[in-house]
Amino acid sequence: MPNPSGEFATGLPADQPSAVAPPHPPDSREPSPRTTDSPDESPRDRVRELVETATALIGGEPAVAERMLSRAVGIGADVLTPEQLARVRSLLVTAIAQQPGREADLAAAALAAARDWGDISARDAAHHTVVAARIHYRGGRYRSAAHLFARALSRGELPYPPEEIAVLYELLGHCLDADARYRAAARAYAAGAAAVADRARWAELFADLTGAAARSRRLGRKPGAAVREWVRNARASGAGPLPGPR
Repeated sequence: MPNPSGEFATGLPADQPSAVAPPHPPDSREPSPRTTDSPDESPRDRVRELVETATALIGGEPAVAERMLSRAVGIGADVLTPEQLARVRSLLVTAIAQQPGREADLAAAALAAARDWGDISARDAAHHTVVAARIHYRGGRYRSAAHLFARALSRGELPYPPEEIAVLYELLGHCLDADARYRAAARAYAAGAAAVADRARWAELFADLTGAAARSRRLGRKPGAAVREWVRNARASGAGPLPGPR
């Protein structure tokens, strides 16, 4: 995600799970968040305070930062510009991403951020959509993951290098293969291969993708072969019985 600019920008980390706040001196104490709003404080000032404090805490106490940022989103809906609110949502994604076991909440937060960025920055909207897509993919929810990967890739605005775009197409292809949509999977693999064509450093990735595209085309032409291959792979991996009819 681009570095924030303007109001609420100072010190906000990039929207990546690895982003951490600057270290505190050994004897310093973290600021304690207030639980009630001051009657003399405007909602806008309260949001600013919440965001600044959460930014300082996000590396070491992400759960506390998450609560403060959730509060900032609630207050900020009426007082922030759409871009400011989207930036706070991105910080919320960062806070949740640093807490293991929060995959479902992270996916939901990423999709909420994608919606907020939708009319402001196609790049940021696509990035957050990919965050959610990867979580669905890791959880084995291939149909929803395919929808999200396709949505992000169709924007053409992802701020990633070509090899990462190619890998996203590969993941999309895997999802489509899992749903027996072999012709669509072949197109996804081919698009990924095109992203790294003529790049010697990624020759192995290119070969893998072109091979996967050819395999999916073959399976699309011969559904019986697809079933036999599934059975062979299932036996090799100890998978369960064949899925029932769609």
